[in-house]
Amino acid sequence: MLYIHGQFTLNELVSHYIIKCAHCSLDTVNSMMRLKIPGISFTRILHFKNQFWSDSQLKNVKRQYSFATPFAQLYQKVTGEIIPSEYLKKVKQKEPHIESISWDELQCTLDIIKKFGITAEDACHNPHLFCMNPISMDNYGEILKECGFIKISPEHIIRYNTIVKSRTVAFLKKNGLLNTNSNLEEVLLELLKEWPDNEKYLKHFPDATSNILTIRMSVLERYLKWRLAITSEDFQKYCKNYLPLRHRPLCDIVQSIDIARDTLKLDDSTVRRNGFLISCDPLNTLLILEKVDSLAGYDIKDAIKLEPSILKNNCNSLLEIKKLLEEYQISEDAQKRCLRIFCLSPKAIRERFEELINTKEYQVLASNPRVLTLIVYKRKMLRRLSKINVSKKQCFSLNHLISADSVFNVYLSSFGNKTCGSDIAILMNAALQGRNSNDKAVLKGLKRHKYWLHTPLQVLHENIVMLKKNFTDDVILRHSQLLLYPA
Repeated sequence: MLYIHGQFTLNELVSHYIIKCAHCSLDTVNSMMRLKIPGISFTRILHFKNQFWSDSQLKNVKRQYSFATPFAQLYQKVTGEIIPSEYLKKVKQKEPHIESISWDELQCTLDIIKKFGITAEDACHNPHLFCMNPISMDNYGEILKECGFIKISPEHIIRYNTIVKSRTVAFLKKNGLLNTNSNLEEVLLELLKEWPDNEKYLKHFPDATSNILTIRMSVLERYLKWRLAITSEDFQKYCKNYLPLRHRPLCDIVQSIDIARDTLKLDDSTVRRNGFLISCDPLNTLLILEKVDSLAGYDIKDAIKLEPSILKNNCNSLLEIKKLLEEYQISEDAQKRCLRIFCLSPKAIRERFEELINTKEYQVLASNPRVLTLIVYKRKMLRRLSKINVSKKQCFSLNHLISADSVFNVYLSSFGNKTCGSDIAILMNAALQGRNSNDKAVLKGLKRHKYWLHTPLQVLHENIVMLKKNFTDDVILRHSQLLLYPA
């Protein structure tokens, strides 16, 4: 192509290049793209596909060029070069999910690693960073920073577990990662400013045989013993049951305890009983307190006091669960009786609703204020319903489906069938809105029948539905004993 300066406008030049590229092979396109002429992009070239390339050719070009993926675009933006096909192939083999990572996720990773002096170009040459959990990556970097690492590189964050578990302090000093004159135990103790110096003491771990994890856990155990009066057994239980504790920065742990005690007004015994309050993400807790004003009609702080496990969930999930419960018309009273529902994921709650909502048992018990316990204990409930059917028992209550195994086993092995009177009253009151309709009034009529407790709830439900087609609620209540007989 001939080009004389001033003969063509920039738009004409760009259009000419695009058309020429569209006619050319992929290698020629790559060569022309390296000229970096303003206005020319692979995306613009693709607009000419209907004129120059068939769909199969375009698909092949996209697969080879892979410029449409956010990672490839970031690579070119940062390095100024198109990502080499061989390098991209190796990246895909090691990190199959790299192509599905969005721009927002890439930017989130870049924002995190920037705190540790890692550049975007460093990240592009270590793409595993983009595939890591952002919270874990942030925690790993913060821990290495707390330990006094002279410089934190992508390899250190990627190989964090190897560094803190399998490398001795002496090895890290020898390789220039830690200051040779520093004492790791003293460095960590210095971070805990509110801990009085006269309460601190050293265990003098030898550098040649000690690793970062061992020293960190020892310092943390001593700190928690001073701060919360925990025992060694408590600490071992926390490490076993709450794995994030082992890899949570000390600054986060201190902040989590401060929030629990000062903001949520939880006493030390409550924090000790709920060890996840120590290991939870403080930023998530603060976000929940800011964005979620109430749960089940309770102020968010009161809800957390009643069910601390709510903090295991994240802010967005709690807001989604609130909308989900409104969608399924679950009353605040029912939510108050089962705050544990806010500890599940929205996806699990929706799946359980969709699975149970068409079952006869759920339809019968849907009006019960404790209906959400069926969602929380879905597996237990279905397993017990199967056992009830095998034993040919027809009468059961909500309590039988969710109670302790010892209670359920007694019910299963006992002679005869009985339904819970309160479940009957709740069912009838919800379905029949007659005058003076209350538990005592409803049960008064039924109790005249000798075997009123031996009628399955499902039979009562079916009879109510059938009779309401032709009779008013008051009439049905006045002749409530009819409900005890199968239709």
